[in-house]
Amino acid sequence: MLTKNQEKLIRNLSVRKNRKKTGLFVAEGMKLVTDFLNSGLVAENIFVVDSNDAKNITGPIEWISEADMKRITFLETLSPVLAVFEVPQVEELDWAGMVLVLDRLQDPGNVGTLLRTALWYGITNVVALTGTADCWSPKVVQSSMSALAHVKVHPMDEGEFLSAVKEAGTQLVIADMAGTPARGFNWTQKTALVLGNEGQGVSPVLKEMRAATITLPGDPSKMESLNVAVSGATLLYEYAVSQA
Repeated sequence: MLTKNQEKLIRNLSVRKNRKKTGLFVAEGMKLVTDFLNSGLVAENIFVVDSNDAKNITGPIEWISEADMKRITFLETLSPVLAVFEVPQVEELDWAGMVLVLDRLQDPGNVGTLLRTALWYGITNVVALTGTADCWSPKVVQSSMSALAHVKVHPMDEGEFLSAVKEAGTQLVIADMAGTPARGFNWTQKTALVLGNEGQGVSPVLKEMRAATITLPGDPSKMESLNVAVSGATLLYEYAVSQA
């Protein structure tokens, strides 16, 4: 049975400051919860409506009613399982290969899609600069489709990030409308690719510190720009092709 305290905790986890305070986040759906458990993430509670749906789950299961689940779900369509997990500890960033950098991306759907895309192309280190949507919010967790079970997210402020780039000897590459075509770009062994805010683009400070700027071919007279998740996915594809 769902207690009032449990319900309050889960609903409060929709707010970033509460996730930071408790170190917890919410995941919903059988595949998502199972993937997180299989990856080694620690579940504090696993709430299940139907026992038949829990046959592949091991952990602190609590049986609740459908009415209880409706009170705690963040989804429009009710899921049979909701779990509260501990946010994994931030590990030291491995600068080898490609690091994807999200600069103040505010749309949770864009962030989740880019996490999925990064993992698809074998990129497992993502920097989320201050101002970016929280990668552990319910919307990002759901839209990332289990990517967070494998991708390591490194929250940083801009100054901290630039110091780390300099120390690691990493090539800082930004995505912008005016730049070198991505196809045929000479990616180095250490690259940090920066995708900027949906409306403002990459910050002026990062632009000033860049080693290179890349872009995608298109017709700006008919379309002002691509969605950042679409352009990011295309740039990561170009990177993956260059490494094949």
